[in-house]
Amino acid sequence: MAVYTKITQQDIDYLFQDYDGIEQIKGIAEGVENTNYLVNTKNQNKFIFTIFEKRTKRYDLPFFHKAMSEFNHKGISCPTPITVNENDIFNIKEKPCAIYSFIEGSQIQSLNNDAMVSLAKNISAIHHIGAQSKLSRENDMLLPSWKYIINKFKDYDGENISEFNYIKNLISSLESQFPQNLKKSLIHGDLFKDNIFFKNNEVSGFIDFFFTCSDTIVYDLATLVNAWFLHYENFNENYFKIFFDQYCDSISWTNEEKESFNFYLKASAIRFFLTRIHDKYFNKDGEVNHKDPMEFFAILQFLRKELSALICLFFIKRCLNSIIKVLRALLPSQ
Repeated sequence: MAVYTKITQQDIDYLFQDYDGIEQIKGIAEGVENTNYLVNTKNQNKFIFTIFEKRTKRYDLPFFHKAMSEFNHKGISCPTPITVNENDIFNIKEKPCAIYSFIEGSQIQSLNNDAMVSLAKNISAIHHIGAQSKLSRENDMLLPSWKYIINKFKDYDGENISEFNYIKNLISSLESQFPQNLKKSLIHGDLFKDNIFFKNNEVSGFIDFFFTCSDTIVYDLATLVNAWFLHYENFNENYFKIFFDQYCDSISWTNEEKESFNFYLKASAIRFFLTRIHDKYFNKDGEVNHKDPMEFFAILQFLRKELSALICLFFIKRCLNSIIKVLRALLPSQ
């Protein structure tokens, strides 16, 4: 979330007449994708008013709205679009916009055991629902997005150029390695800390479904691992294990999915390095706190050196524990 497009209360008050009009609007500076305002109405309701900027396309909004409504209907706490005069997509200053229900809670400030258990239960619930969904949309933030950004930087010779060239060469080596036979589900696609709210160490809701698409849950989990348990080259192995132990109690991965995890950890890190460096140099307007692309370059270096072995050990231990449980069940009681 961010503020690229400035508006006044008068610009949108007509959309909130069913709520007695607007008491106050306030821009939300967090995030980098779209413009967001917190809207307080005169009858004491809260809403999020979102203006969609360059990356989110108007033609994708009906899909995103259906996805949010489906997740919400099946028990996931997440925003749903508000309809006004039978419409849920509007226009302001020649840009598409929408109104969403407000989700209580806030981003977690420090990880703990209870929060990780709650996070795992809620992510597994999203993945169970997504696996049954009939909605379908291609994930355009991997190869299509990579090629688009690389082309925009073809004449670039500034800061971080050596890292950018490293990523460009890495993409060339990974392009032909994308797994082809993994099951696709409806996934969130952007499971960062600022998109998952907590109250009292329990997940209170998910926001920002504007990268929701059909892809493997392995990619969704890879994004979460990079965002939650890695910070530059620091890996929080303890909370990673707590989260995955709980998650794997609800969701079983095939051998092919386990084998592809390291690939998708790299792919997700590339995705966020490229979009961050793109936004840093091409999206300079508005009140935006741009995030550091070098965080994900450092994560890629760590993945190359260390994490793949740790991930393999985790799955081996999980497998051994499962075998031990089976053997104990077969042994006669003493």
